[in-house]
Amino acid sequence: MRKDHFTLIFICFVVFSLLFSTLVYGQDGTVIATCVDESGTPLKGVKVEILSLNNEKVKDKKSDGDGIAELDKIPSGVYRVVGRKNDYTPAFYEYLTIDASQENVSLTLQPGVDAPLYFEDPIRIQKASESLVLGVQAMQANNAAEAEKKLLESIELDPSNVQASFTLGTFYFQMTQFDQAIETLQKAEKLAGMFASLPPVPGQLDPSQQKQLADNARKLIAAVPAYRGELAIKQKQYDVAVAIFTAILQKDPNNPDGYYRLAVALTYDGQLEKAMSAIEKAIEIEPGEKDYSALKQQISARIENAAIAEAQSILDEGTKLLEGGDATGALEKFQRAIELLKEDKQAPVWRQIGKAQAKLEQSDAAAEAYKKAIELAPEKEIVNYINNLAQFYLDNKKYEDALDTLTEPRALGTQSAEQVLMDLAGKSNEPKFIEAALERVIKINPDNAEAYFVLGRNSFADGKERDSRTIELLTKYIEMGQDPQKIQSAKDILVVVNGRSK
Repeated sequence: MRKDHFTLIFICFVVFSLLFSTLVYGQDGTVIATCVDESGTPLKGVKVEILSLNNEKVKDKKSDGDGIAELDKIPSGVYRVVGRKNDYTPAFYEYLTIDASQENVSLTLQPGVDAPLYFEDPIRIQKASESLVLGVQAMQANNAAEAEKKLLESIELDPSNVQASFTLGTFYFQMTQFDQAIETLQKAEKLAGMFASLPPVPGQLDPSQQKQLADNARKLIAAVPAYRGELAIKQKQYDVAVAIFTAILQKDPNNPDGYYRLAVALTYDGQLEKAMSAIEKAIEIEPGEKDYSALKQQISARIENAAIAEAQSILDEGTKLLEGGDATGALEKFQRAIELLKEDKQAPVWRQIGKAQAKLEQSDAAAEAYKKAIELAPEKEIVNYINNLAQFYLDNKKYEDALDTLTEPRALGTQSAEQVLMDLAGKSNEPKFIEAALERVIKINPDNAEAYFVLGRNSFADGKERDSRTIELLTKYIEMGQDPQKIQSAKDILVVVNGRSK
């Protein structure tokens, strides 16, 4: 739906060993190391060494009877502190930052034999690098189990390998294991940030690369809330997604993508008005973003469809009331439905309003409602709406109005007014309407013999008071008619008329 602001662009799988030198600057500091055995008893004679991160010894001293070794005049920097004693395995504390301060370190030694520590063992470091490469290959092959196994193995072999920690954090991120991703990335960020402050060591340490890793780790950590929200949407936990994106915007109220994603979550949650407000805020901050405009159109369409559905429900309720004889109640429903709809969707409701007002004998208002319905009706349905108005006029014996309506250009279509009027006259059982229709015919076409014949015959049926008109019409038909039977019928009628007029 939207360009993904949080696309993972950070993975650079360059395999290298982290062998670093110490940073020396500023004032000296002191390290006080306390050496004890596994029971907590102080150990005398433990050789305590301060090592730079490239394993160069800076200073050493043995612990006294209280297990204390005080090492002073340590240049400011980052160090490892190692304790060794015969018949004990070595103990160490790493990443001790010294800057004109006194730092206290506790070293617990276990019975055993001396052995290289992980950062002193090049074979182990090499194996860690190999495991990292295998982990990356497993990720690329979508073998999640193997990827996690190899990356954890790499970190276990070499805990100071920032690239391994960062890659594992990225793996957890991709697997949507966000808590584990944050924990691992925070470790990578801390290590990388620390190493970025050290001077470069050609072939071993590139501080700018470490800084980039730290920055990338921070970016991924910052992206987690948005990805949690996206995941919640996919899992149809829309209320959760709304809460997540709302919290994001509380921290960053000028984040257009945050408003966009909140609008998406609100839309799925059915909170369309709030969704519209959110997407309009996104557009306000970033007006040119096409995805924002597209989502606004979609939300607008949903709002309109929801309004149409609600209006239809109310319209149906009103129609039932009208059919049951409650025109007043129906009219109230129809007027409520109108308020929910855009004007171009109102035609069916105005027609129902016209019907209700007709039932209430509000003739003028009913006629105006029918006309409004015609005005708003879709082109393909306009004839039906015109017929509704015409029928209203017919029901109220407003024949001239009905004929005006039925012979307007939109109602005629491809037919002529003369033909439509003749058809109407032929289908009607209402003499007054037939007369009005045929009178219009002979005004349109004075040579329409059939109109004269039917009008003359109907005039004769109206009685003696219409005899003069009967004579005029039937005489005209005899002059122009082509049907012998009708001509004879006209003559016979004229005989009767002339006889009763004497």
